[in-house]
Amino acid sequence: MSRQSKLIRSVFLLLIVIWTSFLCLNRLANGQDNSEDSRDRKASDSKQRLERSDLEKKVLRLSADLDSNRQAIRDGAESELIELGPSVVEFLPAIGSEVSAEWRMRIERIRDSLGKLEMQGFSTPSSVSITGSMTGREALKKIAEQTGNAIILGDLPNLDREVVTEFEATPFWEAFDDVLDQIELTVAAGDGETLQLVPRAASAPLRISAAGYSGVFRFEPLSVQKTLQLQDPNQSSLQIQALLSWEPRLVPVFVKFPIESMELICDDGQVLQSKMTAEETEFVPAGGSQLQVALDFILPERRAKKINRWNGKVNVSIPGKPATLEFDELLKEGKKTSAIGNLKVVLEKARKNRDIYEVLIAVSLNTPGQSAEAFRGWTNSLEAFMFDKDGKRYENVGWSTTRMNNNEIGLSYLFDIEKGLEGCKFMYRAPGAIVEQTAEFVLEDVPLP
Repeated sequence: MSRQSKLIRSVFLLLIVIWTSFLCLNRLANGQDNSEDSRDRKASDSKQRLERSDLEKKVLRLSADLDSNRQAIRDGAESELIELGPSVVEFLPAIGSEVSAEWRMRIERIRDSLGKLEMQGFSTPSSVSITGSMTGREALKKIAEQTGNAIILGDLPNLDREVVTEFEATPFWEAFDDVLDQIELTVAAGDGETLQLVPRAASAPLRISAAGYSGVFRFEPLSVQKTLQLQDPNQSSLQIQALLSWEPRLVPVFVKFPIESMELICDDGQVLQSKMTAEETEFVPAGGSQLQVALDFILPERRAKKINRWNGKVNVSIPGKPATLEFDELLKEGKKTSAIGNLKVVLEKARKNRDIYEVLIAVSLNTPGQSAEAFRGWTNSLEAFMFDKDGKRYENVGWSTTRMNNNEIGLSYLFDIEKGLEGCKFMYRAPGAIVEQTAEFVLEDVPLP
């Protein structure tokens, strides 16, 4: 090998060593960052579990006081439970047949009061109050803490860039978008996704100027496409892909865009009508914090260059706080009924089915004004599990629907329990209400291709 070749080879090997060292250091740094985020999340989760446990114990103690033989204690317990707010709803005990009329009246009154407060929380946006200069990471963490909306911060560029915040009771989405615009980040537009932050394209508009805000919701057009059908021009259309986002603290189960509410006015005065049927504007979110939809309208004439104004409404169904109902003596003959607020569960039968055990139940929800579509979406939030006599938890190994109407669903759950049903408790967990609300949105200056 020539001297020159040896020199080139040595330089090449040295470059490989330097590059490998750089990658290792970079991974170590990222690992430290991710480890720090992971530690923060674990500490936060641990704190939340402790707080929930303490809150549950307090709620059960106050609930027992509702049946005290002294009116002052009963009144004080009722007032304190209401002051604790909607977060206590899931810990309120179920109403059984053996409770007193006084206790039943008070627990129902508490649920009604907290239910109204919960509905207000679903329609009122979380607010942010932050002022001063700080890093984008610090600002986003404070926004998450103040609003209860989870924001995942990973290894992203610009998070440590300085931002200026001047938020005073600013709605969550506006504060969130303002910070992202300053650090040139955005949210990945995926159906059913959480708030996944990604770098914003240099040519992309600012988030705060591209969206319409309405309470807890954010609505943004993503793409506009014209389709000209040559064989049947009447089938030509304008399709708009749009993204509906909601505060991550919420979990909508049904979304509908009423056709009659849609009004798209072009810069030449044309008004574009919808080409969809009512069923085509109904969606069941796949989870996460956003829903991507495709909406079809009549094809505008070529002279139209943009949509000056897009007025619309969206109807959204959101499940309330979860409630847990408990059934024991599963082998005892006869139906067993338990209810919490508008939620009622009837355990119809528990029996052995070959090598496993089957539990048949009927679940109904009678929230005033609820639609059949909202109820069907609500059924996606149901959960069933079992505890044996030793306290071991068993998840169901399968389930099926036996019947369904506008407000009741029959279900069969299967469990593989080693020691049988003797001494077991069947637990059913479901949202105790459906909150349906309508949000209005306005979008301006949507360009046409």
